[in-house]
Amino acid sequence: MLHNVKSTELQVTLIDSDHPEGLNRVFNNLVAQPSDEQIASFQTILEGLAGGTVQEATLTTATTLTNE
Repeated sequence: MLHNVKSTELQVTLIDSDHPEGLNRVFNNLVAQPSDEQIASFQTILEGLAGGTVQEATLTTATTLTNE
């Protein structure tokens, strides 16, 4: 069976003084199978831009399966 990554999304919850309960943001069309280092770097960039802290992140990957 052949596995092809169809889409990858990252949902992050940012905490800051304006959003103490958290603010959710979703980023679509990420690279297929991002490494831990890539995700950590992306979170660091988001924290710098938003002025908050990433409390949680959820990575979702959709994969298509074909018989070959």
